[in-house]
Amino acid sequence: MRYHCWVLIAICATAFSVLRIVSPVQASEGDMRATVDKPARVTISGATARASVSGGARVVVTIEAYEPSKTGPVAAVVSLLCSDKLQEIGRFGIFPSEAFSVSRGGKPQRFGFLLPDEPACRQPQSIEISLEPQTGNGVGASITIGSASIE
Repeated sequence: MRYHCWVLIAICATAFSVLRIVSPVQASEGDMRATVDKPARVTISGATARASVSGGARVVVTIEAYEPSKTGPVAAVVSLLCSDKLQEIGRFGIFPSEAFSVSRGGKPQRFGFLLPDEPACRQPQSIEISLEPQTGNGVGASITIGSASIE
């Protein structure tokens, strides 16, 4: 009976590990980070189980970390994958342009974009977020996407 607590802990740890392996993962952490040189492609939460979305729906992107460039501001460009073609749906900037991270106590930032009212975009599966320098070359800038969902 004295090992009962340790057995429960081991069972819970095993169950948690199994759930992490078999649960639908959006992307690896490296794929969730966008830089000027490498865009991030993010699967939209629940997109495969969702029926076609109607007009007025929007995709909401949650940013969990940001690192500004020392050479000037950058803009994040959000594009939707519609029938194997990227279509820009909006842009945003982090203000103030200061580094933050949810893991270091910062608050996430959320940005919403209306979905295009086109047949090819009614069942979006993923978005791509890239960084575009506004001045300078954008070296060192990065954002980490926490999630993308349709609301």
